[in-house]
Amino acid sequence: MNLFGTDGIRGIANAGLSWHKAFRLGRAMGIQLSPGTDLCVGKDTRASGDMLEASIVAGITSTGRNVVRLGVITTPGLSYLVKELRLGGGVMISASHNPGEYNGLKVFGPDGRKVPDATEVRFSEFVEGPSDGDAFPTGRSIGRVLSGEVSVDRYVDFLCGAPKNDLSRLRVVLDTANGSTSFIAAKVWTRLAGLALVMNNAPDGSNINERCGSTHPYALAEKVASARAAKESEASKGAFDAGFSYDGDGDRCIAVDETGVVQDGDHIMVILALDMAQKGRLAGNAVVGTVMSNYGLEVGLRKHGISLERTPVGDRYVLEKMEELGFRLGGEQSGHIIVRDILWAGDGILTSLLVADVMAGTGKTLSELASVMSSVPQHLVNVRAADPKGLVKREPVVKAISKAQSDLGNRGRVLVRPSGTEPLVRIMVESLDPDMVHLCIQYLEEVIRRENEAAQRA
Repeated sequence: MNLFGTDGIRGIANAGLSWHKAFRLGRAMGIQLSPGTDLCVGKDTRASGDMLEASIVAGITSTGRNVVRLGVITTPGLSYLVKELRLGGGVMISASHNPGEYNGLKVFGPDGRKVPDATEVRFSEFVEGPSDGDAFPTGRSIGRVLSGEVSVDRYVDFLCGAPKNDLSRLRVVLDTANGSTSFIAAKVWTRLAGLALVMNNAPDGSNINERCGSTHPYALAEKVASARAAKESEASKGAFDAGFSYDGDGDRCIAVDETGVVQDGDHIMVILALDMAQKGRLAGNAVVGTVMSNYGLEVGLRKHGISLERTPVGDRYVLEKMEELGFRLGGEQSGHIIVRDILWAGDGILTSLLVADVMAGTGKTLSELASVMSSVPQHLVNVRAADPKGLVKREPVVKAISKAQSDLGNRGRVLVRPSGTEPLVRIMVESLDPDMVHLCIQYLEEVIRRENEAAQRA
């Protein structure tokens, strides 16, 4: 049994994700995670964060352990502070880029990394298991709640120290998604940039990720583009050099260049990879991406003698591969970027600072830097299935995938995979030939639907 998905325990708060489940997880952490040390808890800006935080705090302190309340913080910020403050671990209350009614619980160990699968299974069995009896300390043995909001400034200082070039001539717009970065990003960028305009930084408990942030970067793109147009008409004193859009818990970043064009995580990885390679910092002359990384990323890197290693979708798998091979740069198209020799976790604010650092160091615009990669058109289709994992292993589906890839040759790529969170089979086809994309998608979708019906009749 494992309640944890690819990124923690998720659900609609007070329904699938109850206060009781949070309390039991707090108990599990207090009993099993790094005995003898303090733990911590942080949250994003969702209204349900208060309820879940109170439940987790009660669970941890009921075992006799102290807990440091960090308040509103990014997921990578909590990860950083667990190690910086030498804590025994922590839990982040966030559903990342999901809508406001959802929430989630992500558990980190003393090394600041998400706990391994085996620990997740132990915690899951405890959460769903029978009551653990009367193992409750009393009197002075009960754990205490410690204030940790001031420690967030140590995270801010860490971020401010990441760029090596002067950013004071840059003018940027930040979309903080009404989430965890709403105040932290402003603190960082106002110390470093010449101008930092912040939008979507008025969280009300439910508007997190609502038509904003890294999953909806187009309002930010429009802001940057309109400022450029205004400058060109001499109605404004200056345009913006870039825009950066974060998600609800601050572990993702999507960029917008000075012309208003959205540059996703693949483009960001190319920019950072070439800069790191030029400085001799790109270990193995390789980058770790996922099966969803655009084929154009692979082509763009190959032109500069850099290879791309692919993993399943999920930052955990990216980090595992990076550590296994000793690589320093990896990430996802969604903007979850890890620069391992600076921080072991994907951090949206850090990513934006590193991109700005390359801009300042080279004197190039963001559009110039991103132009080294051309995205190959990518088409996605979802097919609902009773058993997605079993369906993709059926012989006719396997043969259909092989045929589609053969038809594309070296002009594109096919990916068919079961969703990790929904009863869906996801079909992705990439090719510079749009007609081939349409034909392959149509063919694969037909075969998969037919096999799904056959499997249900069997």
